[in-house]
Amino acid sequence: MIAAVTLSTKTTSYPHLVSRRVAGWSTAATYAVPVNQVGLDIVRLVSGAPAVEALPLAEIKAATDRIFSSPSTGGAALAYGNSSGEPRLREIIAANDGVDVDRILVTNGALHGTALAITALLDPGDVVAVDDPVFPDTVRIVESAGGVIEPIPVGRNGIDVDILAERLVNGLRIKAIYTVPDYQNPSGAVLPYADRLRLIELADRYDFVILSDNPYKEYAFDGVREPDFPADSERVVVINTFTKTLGPGFRLGWLNLPTWLAADVVNVRRRSDFHSAALSQAIVTSLLSDSEWFPDLLRRGRAIYQRRAALTVAALQEVAPGALDFVVPSGGFFVWASVAGGPAAAARLSRLALDEGVVVSAGANYAAAQDGSFSDRIRLAYSAVGSADLGAGLERFGRALSKLK
Repeated sequence: MIAAVTLSTKTTSYPHLVSRRVAGWSTAATYAVPVNQVGLDIVRLVSGAPAVEALPLAEIKAATDRIFSSPSTGGAALAYGNSSGEPRLREIIAANDGVDVDRILVTNGALHGTALAITALLDPGDVVAVDDPVFPDTVRIVESAGGVIEPIPVGRNGIDVDILAERLVNGLRIKAIYTVPDYQNPSGAVLPYADRLRLIELADRYDFVILSDNPYKEYAFDGVREPDFPADSERVVVINTFTKTLGPGFRLGWLNLPTWLAADVVNVRRRSDFHSAALSQAIVTSLLSDSEWFPDLLRRGRAIYQRRAALTVAALQEVAPGALDFVVPSGGFFVWASVAGGPAAAARLSRLALDEGVVVSAGANYAAAQDGSFSDRIRLAYSAVGSADLGAGLERFGRALSKLK
């Protein structure tokens, strides 16, 4: 007879069992998931997710129905798959990017792709130059690989290639540089094509890799994109995602990898998961099989984000002229603004906004050195909030701005 075992409900902590390496990491920022203020309806102008109205919900349902209309296609969508991604999806991506299919690895979104590339490239102590300001989770990925962050300022024309070049001349050595070249998060800056070519020249001269994370490039409001890094460059890892176009829930992105790096990144990938979700890949493959459909979806999305950006800019300029300094976005999902009065005024504005029922992202979240830089700034994300809620949120934010005077 087996004796009954009574499990204790007492909560016990065992911090000594946590890896010292992991325990020493910085805590992931909750910049995108603010805590609700009790009893208050919060409008969150913080998420860089796509608009629900821009997502192809009906087409996704139709594609899913097609897949599960027969055991053969339905069974394949629920089976194990290829570590590099489903062959047909990789072919479509490769054709769109203008590269050989062997360069394409399907990932679980752009952040996963960034983590795979950085893990494959870095040894502990290697230096990675990054946008400053930067998407915060990139810093934590470099940290987890034992890398060292070298912040490079981002101006109105993207990452400052002149400053990078000067530091390289003065002895800085890096393994990689990470940048978002189109409608950078959070600044909205676009890196000119000439500077992209200069980065490749510097990479050749000083022997490093360019990590180009480019999820917003399809959303130039006028439909005219800056020419990108040469897609077949052996110095550039292109990181991209379907998150901003088809929805974050698919958890699908891709890497366009140099030929010398592709096998090593797949090797890294196999140590964390077998492959990206076969069902997500099957749905996206079905959607993208119509070559005319995706460009139409992007045009619809551009129109939605252009309207929301215009609404945001008009509201900010009308309520308190001079209270915020920002560049009017020409694409992407964000307004990056400095607050007149500096860090103290920015902190007070965030508190006043929360009191009114709207949340914006504090600029310090995006400091590459995590040192409190950009505390005088805020980021407003207009992409994910429905038009009615965006209008309400901007009205509330306007009341907060008027109280800041």
